[in-house]
Amino acid sequence: MLTKSFSTFFITLACLSLTACGAHYGAVKFVSDPPGAEVINLDDGTIIGNTPVTMFWKDGSSNRQHIPIRLKKQGYYEKVTSFWLSMRHSSEQEALENAQLVKVSMQKKGE
Repeated sequence: MLTKSFSTFFITLACLSLTACGAHYGAVKFVSDPPGAEVINLDDGTIIGNTPVTMFWKDGSSNRQHIPIRLKKQGYYEKVTSFWLSMRHSSEQEALENAQLVKVSMQKKGE
């Protein structure tokens, strides 16, 4: 009987752990001056898109994420920056509706 109690306890604990660890979402709207800059995620090299562009992230943890990016546009110096992304939303839609604004100004070459 004691073994059955321990088994039930661990199964219950595992179920509670899984339901408490749902997905967390965060989103960013990238804006640049000038618009039309290519945004690259430096963590994995993926191209996010051209500004203005909105992107979401999904994670199993509610911890903030540190995201490094590079912006490129012909005739302008590349700009590397980073930001902390809050993973506080419970759905992709909620994150996109409340996207953090990341605004980057780029310097024109020759100025």
